[in-house]
Amino acid sequence: MLAAAFPVQTSQGAPGPSVGSTISIEELRPGMDGYGLTVFEGVKPERFAVHLIAVLHNFLPKQDVILVKSDDPRLVHSGIAQGMSGSPIYFNERLAGALAYGWGFAKDPIAGVTPIANMVRELDLPLRGNDASPLHATVDASGLTPSAIPLSVSGLSSQAIAELGESLAPFHIVPQQGGGTRGPRRGKPAIARFEPGSTIAVELIRGDVSAVATGTVTAVAGDKVLAFGHPMFNAGEVAIPISTAAVHALMSSMNTSFKISSPLEEAGVLLQDRQAGIVGDMGRRVPMVPITITIKVPGRAVEKLSVEVARHRFLTGTLATSVVASAATSAAADATDATISMKTHIAIRNQPSLDVNDQIYAPDGVTARSLGSAHGLHALNEILFNSFAPALVDRVDIDLDVAYRADIAEITELSMGAETVEAGSRPSLRVTLRPYGKPDETIFVPFDVPLSLAGQTVKVTVQSGGSAHPDSAPPESLRELIVNLGRVYPAEALVVGLELPDEGVTLHGHLVPALPGSVLDSLRPSTASRRSDTLHRVDRNIVPTSYVTVGKQELILRVHERR
Repeated sequence: MLAAAFPVQTSQGAPGPSVGSTISIEELRPGMDGYGLTVFEGVKPERFAVHLIAVLHNFLPKQDVILVKSDDPRLVHSGIAQGMSGSPIYFNERLAGALAYGWGFAKDPIAGVTPIANMVRELDLPLRGNDASPLHATVDASGLTPSAIPLSVSGLSSQAIAELGESLAPFHIVPQQGGGTRGPRRGKPAIARFEPGSTIAVELIRGDVSAVATGTVTAVAGDKVLAFGHPMFNAGEVAIPISTAAVHALMSSMNTSFKISSPLEEAGVLLQDRQAGIVGDMGRRVPMVPITITIKVPGRAVEKLSVEVARHRFLTGTLATSVVASAATSAAADATDATISMKTHIAIRNQPSLDVNDQIYAPDGVTARSLGSAHGLHALNEILFNSFAPALVDRVDIDLDVAYRADIAEITELSMGAETVEAGSRPSLRVTLRPYGKPDETIFVPFDVPLSLAGQTVKVTVQSGGSAHPDSAPPESLRELIVNLGRVYPAEALVVGLELPDEGVTLHGHLVPALPGSVLDSLRPSTASRRSDTLHRVDRNIVPTSYVTVGKQELILRVHERR
């Protein structure tokens, strides 16, 4: 059979550049000798010998796998290493596919190879132009599994790396302490193009912090690049920067060996993340989301961190949280009581910006767990995951001010001098707070009793501002969602709520607080469609305190006629 040459199709349907001479599954026979290409050190691909064991048919849906073994002394010592995914495998000087699968704790350097025919099919997929594809974990079986992708990380704390590793574990992406952030190395020329066997880095974070998923280039067809031989996130269409990279060393391990590498120069965009591999385009560039973090800690100079993270609905929030947590825990490492003021500014393209202030008490100091409760970071994910329209986040700015003191108080008791109050009066609630490490404090909070409550029983609630939620109508657009996310009570406050008997409605994203019964009946949901939702009114009063408050207390009162 003649050698096949798989062409890349252009957008007009005409054949594009070829990946070169290839060999088909039908031509492969057990016992054939060949070689692979990968970078063991530096930037230059080197050969390693392989021996064909068998072809495993239908290993994945509509995909065979070529089973090979290497007797190269470097791989006999280390085994198949993380970072070798995508290494091109040749038989009879023709490209057979990409090294992509292996066994954990394997004693022999045996690997599975994704046939090149399956990879080439991904080159011609049309682009939709969005990043809405969800992430899917790859199948983790007890046998042959995708070779793990090393995530070369620098600038993140060990705690942040561990938590990021937990988030990425389902995708066989393993964070490893890397060799530095992207940029040309002294004495070495910048390399901005790929070749078969060279190292490719998918940039998830860059700047003062770097996190890049590294693998190996399988083939180059014009400006298109095929790599990995298996998915990264299995996310389908994406738009994430890719760069060239240098390998510092191949670290041998009893568990899984891996390459230690650093990114070099931006070289294109990752466009497709599919079962048979990833596809990049060296002729494109894509922006990332800039994030600046300013940290003020007593006794230390103000620290500022500037990074960019991948722009993707399912990645941006996770990566931003890791960067913020790492920066904060590194600058404020004291494991002691801390009160954190966190201001988050999120700029969204063609939408109102969002500003959120969080006050957080952390008994064990600034940790990823304590910052994970911040409303600002949750709001970022809600914007990215909104169900109304794509949200293009232009930038995120976060200011952290850390005070090493326990500014927290629990609401322990709520009382009044009598069980009844007079309609139209302004009585005071007696609220008992229990500050940490201090005697109990009492605050008297006045509230108004409307005349309309005469003859009724009402509930009065006092709770932390951080756990209370202002009344708002369900949003009907991205703009309304952003406005609602900005409506929060300060955690350093008490929210006094008095339930009122009259009803209102939420109508087309707006609150209509009080309406006559006849109007309410006309607006209630019909059997055809929902036009409105009823709303039980609560009159709220905000009382500032000097503490981050926690807890909630309730009191039932009877209201009598005004004398």
